[in-house]
Amino acid sequence: MKTIHTNTIKKQALELNNKALKTTEKVVLTSIDKIEKVQNKTDELLKKGFNFSEKQQDKLFNSLENSKKMIWKNLNKGLDFFSKN
Repeated sequence: MKTIHTNTIKKQALELNNKALKTTEKVVLTSIDKIEKVQNKTDELLKKGFNFSEKQQDKLFNSLENSKKMIWKNLNKGLDFFSKN
């Protein structure tokens, strides 16, 4: 029967530990890089969405202002017509 020396066990444990640390470090760094890319893309998409919303909101308020002007113009015409009669 072959005996196992404590030095061999220590050496193998150290190798396994180093391999585990390197793998963990690689996984963590890769995850951080991917998360950073996703955050940048999300930031870009949010900015585009906000710009689009801003333009749509401006269009809506401009349309409402134009409608208000038209209503007042027509109302004033009507009031002028009735006040003359």
